Amino acid sequence: MNTKRARGDGRMFLRGKIWWVQFYDRGEQVRESTGETDEKKAGRFLRRRLGEVATGTRRDTRRITYEDLRASLYGDYEVNSRKSLRRDAEGKPLLHTVARLDGFFSGYRVAEIDADLIRRFIADQQGRGLSNGSINRSLSALRRMFNLARRDGKLRDVPYFPFVKEAAPRQGFFEQAEYDALYRALPDYLRLPLALGYFTGMRLGEILALEWRHVDFLADTIRLRAGETKNDAARTIPIVPQLRALLVEQRTKREPGCPHVCFRLDRKGRAAKIGSFRKVWQSRCAKLGLGEMTAAVDRATGEPLYAAPRGPRSKAKAKMVYRGMIFHDLRRSAVRNLVRAGVSERVAQQISGHLTRSIFERYNIVSPTDVTDAGRKLAVFHGQKVGDNSGTIQSTPIPANAPVN
Repeated sequence: MNTKRARGDGRMFLRGKIWWVQFYDRGEQVRESTGETDEKKAGRFLRRRLGEVATGTRRDTRRITYEDLRASLYGDYEVNSRKSLRRDAEGKPLLHTVARLDGFFSGYRVAEIDADLIRRFIADQQGRGLSNGSINRSLSALRRMFNLARRDGKLRDVPYFPFVKEAAPRQGFFEQAEYDALYRALPDYLRLPLALGYFTGMRLGEILALEWRHVDFLADTIRLRAGETKNDAARTIPIVPQLRALLVEQRTKREPGCPHVCFRLDRKGRAAKIGSFRKVWQSRCAKLGLGEMTAAVDRATGEPLYAAPRGPRSKAKAKMVYRGMIFHDLRRSAVRNLVRAGVSERVAQQISGHLTRSIFERYNIVSPTDVTDAGRKLAVFHGQKVGDNSGTIQSTPIPANAPVN
């Protein structure tokens, strides 16, 4: 069934129950599904397309694929030298947030990616045991792809992104006794990175990239230069005596050709930069009760998840998930210790390298001990207070070191 229209007004025709439209754009014939079964709605769709042709704002997105958007995102990261961009074994760009998108959206055309498909992606990732925070990071990368395409004039519209509610920010931090226990449990080559994280609040990437040229023993400071930190801002960090002793000892072990402060010996006995130590960290924390390994389950069915077999003869093993203290909790501990030591919050924020006050506050954790100390101070305050207008009776002063029930 065809609907006759005046010349230049395009035409509509049915394919099954769906109305299609035909019109010309720059002399090229275009046929497109309206996705509508109602003739009036299909007519409005055609008029909208003809208006876009008349104003020169129509963009043909039928041939643009997810892979095209991904290439633009990687190009933007490379041009702006983003530090989060990694390379795989073949030298290709790699982002973990994008890798998760690849497994679901590869092969899709941009016109097919809408809010419903994005919700299916969310359900798929949740079924794989991924946290809502990790899912949202991938959705942010996908939205960035669409915004880049719109900025470059390839797209006019960006779909709605239904982000999911995330868990509250982590509150983990190390008490002194926990730090001491983990220091003793870790291999020798990981003790200095642990100490640097606890006493300075440096990020793990900054610690592993730290070189001796950054360490000033005369001024007892670590100087990170502009462009070497996550936010590219220069930073000066004080070295406390406990950390200085470890750094001096490490310097005596320094080997020619290895500029890194933190290093380990490879199989040939040569000093090399420390790589990932996730498994060692998790196993030691689990033994100390600072974390645990639990079997991963499908959120929808509750069935256990299995890791892919390593070889044709190996059996699939249950996928394990670690929950507990992570290296980044050392950064929270350092910020908290700076503030508790009486360092002004402005100076503490400059040392930690947080650009905004809101993020800094997320790291300035209040512990049960802090609340107990506040209770003691409040009791002393009220105990020493001489008559007021409340009509209450003055109480006997309570010593600062009195036990609190």
